[in-house]
Amino acid sequence: MRLQIFLVRLLIIVLSVVGSSALTIACGDMNAGDPPRSLELALAEPAVQSIALTPSTVAAGQSATGTVTLTLPAPAGGTIVALSSNNTAVASVPSSVTVLAGNSSASFTVTSHPVPVPDWAAISANAGQVTQTAVLNVTPSGVTLASLTLSPTVVASGGTVVGTVTLSGAAPAAGALVTLSHAATLPVTHPASVTVAAGATSASFAIATLPVTSATSGAVSASFGGVTQSAWLIVTEPAPTGRQLVSLTLAPNLVVGGTPIQGTVTLASANGGNTLVTLSSANPSVATVPASVTVPAGVASAVFTVNTRPTTSSDFAVILAEAGGVTRSATLTTTAPPSGPTLVSITFFPASVGGGGPVTGRLTFNGPATQAASVQLSSSNPAVVQVPATVVVLQNASSADFPITTARVSANQGVQVSGTACCGGLGSATGTLTVTTAAPPPPDVVRIERAEFKPGGRGGTLTVRATSTSSTAILTVFRNQSSEPTFVLTNKGGGRYEGSFSFSGSKPQTVTVKSNLGGSATANVR
Repeated sequence: MRLQIFLVRLLIIVLSVVGSSALTIACGDMNAGDPPRSLELALAEPAVQSIALTPSTVAAGQSATGTVTLTLPAPAGGTIVALSSNNTAVASVPSSVTVLAGNSSASFTVTSHPVPVPDWAAISANAGQVTQTAVLNVTPSGVTLASLTLSPTVVASGGTVVGTVTLSGAAPAAGALVTLSHAATLPVTHPASVTVAAGATSASFAIATLPVTSATSGAVSASFGGVTQSAWLIVTEPAPTGRQLVSLTLAPNLVVGGTPIQGTVTLASANGGNTLVTLSSANPSVATVPASVTVPAGVASAVFTVNTRPTTSSDFAVILAEAGGVTRSATLTTTAPPSGPTLVSITFFPASVGGGGPVTGRLTFNGPATQAASVQLSSSNPAVVQVPATVVVLQNASSADFPITTARVSANQGVQVSGTACCGGLGSATGTLTVTTAAPPPPDVVRIERAEFKPGGRGGTLTVRATSTSSTAILTVFRNQSSEPTFVLTNKGGGRYEGSFSFSGSKPQTVTVKSNLGGSATANVR
């Protein structure tokens, strides 16, 4: 009997090693003549039944929760499940996760990393000689392509056009690779892509035009972060005659579909008789215009209405105008109705300034933006008050500051700055900045309290803390002697500013903090 027990135990050990699922053994007391008895041993090794990721799509830098489920509860001592990622530059996981004894599942964290364009990683789990896989999609961390502009939009064949791509925020540490393309019928050449440097928001590229015998037009497109923007370009042989068209403008050029906007045509001179300017839309399903508008004798410009159609997605139309043998174009983009907060005010710090002095403007919404909100700005007197064309209010923020420059004046005057929100925000607001004949204020005084670099990964994190004698300054950090901004410090109130930025590369030797109010300071990096 002792021999039988020993053999049973030996077989159990062997089976646990080879992974047999069942064994039936006949046993009994041979000396006593007992009939054999059957002892069935059920041995099973848990395997991976499934792996799930929640959520399955994240913005770069965010984490997802992975859950592995076994086919059977884990035995005493637990079951170790091996984990791996096929693309660790996009997402990484721990080497393993343990399912505790008696449990059938366990969770772990999947960490995503910065990506310049949408990317993915396959996350795999292995146990019991079975592997299951789930895919994590990673998108750029909220930064997408905000606009593409061309200057000029009408060019004689053989000429050069400058294209500028602008992102909705600062480019990630690896930079932002914006792909470029154009309509097959457009006679141009340009690079396949342009890179927006880390920390910057825009980059420019050159478009060379080829000879044509007649005017040819088409779209130039740019793509980044899952967003494509287009601008219309006309290549023509100039043959200007008579009262020539100088410009065509649309205000605003980004609206919710169904909203009418105003177009303005301007001629080279007010001299001459009535001039008929022909109009057309390259995409009537997005926007329509009258067939023509007349610029009366003695004036240089005339306005007309552009009617847009409601839409459930972003779309664009190119509006064309022609007079005196010259054609001009402007691009209008329509979007679906936004669901974000409302723009309630535009304020200035200071509200009155001596001409030539800098000012900080502030846009304020009545709640946090549910997505990045674009606000188009305009000045009622650009010769005196200059504002950026567009300011982006970041997701979850309810305000954004922007720089304003002014010019000297011979008499005090109030200049209106107007803003129209779109794509993550609603409404419009207007503020009045008073520009006086007084001397401009002196620059603010900027001091750097801390500039520290902590290595990590392929680069590290730069932390900067600074002060300004103004509590409403906009402080921007520059690395070494670069003219490209790295990041903007967060206003902590009371003249204190701080922020951090992670990037690949070596430690900078110095940083310079520049204020929009004129102040500047440089310090060594620890």
